[in-house]
Amino acid sequence: MKTLKTDNTPSKWPFPARQGNGRPANLTRGAMVADICLVAVWGASIPGLMWLGVASGF
Repeated sequence: MKTLKTDNTPSKWPFPARQGNGRPANLTRGAMVADICLVAVWGASIPGLMWLGVASGF
């Protein structure tokens, strides 16, 4: 089965386009720190919500 490509982007969404050296384009240190913080909060919230659910009787 063929997949039709409707745009000329070099990469698939949601990943950023990459430069020739393999590094992400326009990714600053602040953006990397924000990404790490979001992953940490998301990773902590899932077990936390599960624990709250068990504590409340679900």
